[in-house]
Amino acid sequence: MDLLQCSQKLRGKRKRRRSMSLNNLRDGLLLEILLHLPLQSVFQCKCVSNRWCSLISTPYFTRRYVSHLHTNLQPFTLLFECKDDQSITRVLATNSEEPEVKSLAAYVHRQSEHLWLEASCNDLLLWRAKDDGEPSSMTVYYVMNPITRQCIALPPITLPYHRSWIQAGLICSYDYNKKQLSYSVVLIPYFHDKLREFKVFIFSSNTREWSESMVLCPEGFELTHFAFCAVPYKSLLFWCSNSGRLLGIDPYNTRCCRSFEQPIGWELDKETDCFGVCRGCLRICQISMFYTRFSSILRIWELKDYDNEGGGKWYLEHEVSVNQLVSKKSPWLTEHVQQKYPLPLVLAFHPNDGDILYLAIELKVLLCNLRSKTVEVFCDIPHDPDTWNEKCNIINFVLPSWPTPIPFAPLQNGA
Repeated sequence: MDLLQCSQKLRGKRKRRRSMSLNNLRDGLLLEILLHLPLQSVFQCKCVSNRWCSLISTPYFTRRYVSHLHTNLQPFTLLFECKDDQSITRVLATNSEEPEVKSLAAYVHRQSEHLWLEASCNDLLLWRAKDDGEPSSMTVYYVMNPITRQCIALPPITLPYHRSWIQAGLICSYDYNKKQLSYSVVLIPYFHDKLREFKVFIFSSNTREWSESMVLCPEGFELTHFAFCAVPYKSLLFWCSNSGRLLGIDPYNTRCCRSFEQPIGWELDKETDCFGVCRGCLRICQISMFYTRFSSILRIWELKDYDNEGGGKWYLEHEVSVNQLVSKKSPWLTEHVQQKYPLPLVLAFHPNDGDILYLAIELKVLLCNLRSKTVEVFCDIPHDPDTWNEKCNIINFVLPSWPTPIPFAPLQNGA
């Protein structure tokens, strides 16, 4: 073989090596590779080519990806929003070192420069446009998925009160017959007295319009200005008053609401410290202001036996004396937690572990294990929680197995 033939043969081998790229892989093999990518990277891969986009968009890939992720617990992050002494809004995401969670934190932080974070449902966030310094009666809300970067501006709405005096909630529902996902936004103007009937504003993605409706609550409900974020649960949006009473509103039928009284052992003169969902159940938390052996008592109740026929009962899940909490790694932390004042600030429940609670003290977020009665530093917080005002939102954002698409409702005739 002469030198020319050797050179041609070598160039042929190099050409074949170059052609062995991902584009040459069979669909089945390419799918197995994509299944091991983080969720956000999967959606970025849809932009590589039409073939990749089509493969990722199939229901088969979605089922396989979700099934693959269910072998491990999904990461989550706490989203903080508050105003510091300079009235600068900050949104901080914590809890995970995964690249997609860090990317989520950066994206949400950028949005917070112009928007208020109001509520969440699954992986969808509800934002409200900030005041631009000029008086205006119009308010604009946005529904956003920070994973897919999908965002929809809702039609402007004129509200009877200042924007900061409106309690907002977001809920999604899925019609299995039509195989269609929809969402609703519910706004409750602030009221102080205990009312049996009050007005709400509701946006439906099906009609793309705002509407007014009256909520009927025979037992009466008092919505305080310091209310927690609305919690979507079992097709209803639940609000919790400072007195520990729950009210669930059906955005499709506001005359059908659910209410739950305070659990047995609840101290009526002490406000609610935390309200949320853990392991698929509603939970509320209260730290007692009365002292037993010079210590406050932390209690957590869980709503069980819930059904659509009116069932549901509070069960005491945890009752722990605060001075029993110790840190095995930081002796100073034990001293701060066990002192009478200030009491730890309860931030959130762990979405999957019923024994874990997140607290805040001394510029730190603490991970509290109620079963072992231990506390350890979890992460830093942006600034002193004592400076947080009533417009502080803390949202437990669980990274989904598959992102929730924001439906674009079809335009009505003539629209």
